[in-house]
Amino acid sequence: MIEKQIIIKDNVGFHARTASLFAKKAVAFESDVAILFNGKKGNGKSTLSLMTLGVKSQDEITISVSGSDESFAIESLVTLIENNFKE
Repeated sequence: MIEKQIIIKDNVGFHARTASLFAKKAVAFESDVAILFNGKKGNGKSTLSLMTLGVKSQDEITISVSGSDESFAIESLVTLIENNFKE
């Protein structure tokens, strides 16, 4: 398992568009992807699960990835967030 903390810099946080983009990227990997925020854990492959976490702009989340392609998965997901959800 690999974990990485990152700050969400999008103006709104995890809302419909950004959560959907993140989940779409995460579902492409074999590994399990979870987002940890404020004591809650969301499924990184589920748009609805991500939206229910209540992540706002400038909040710090932890991405947790576990599985056969975890290194590539976390690198890709961190890059997506760092690029403000632009691919």
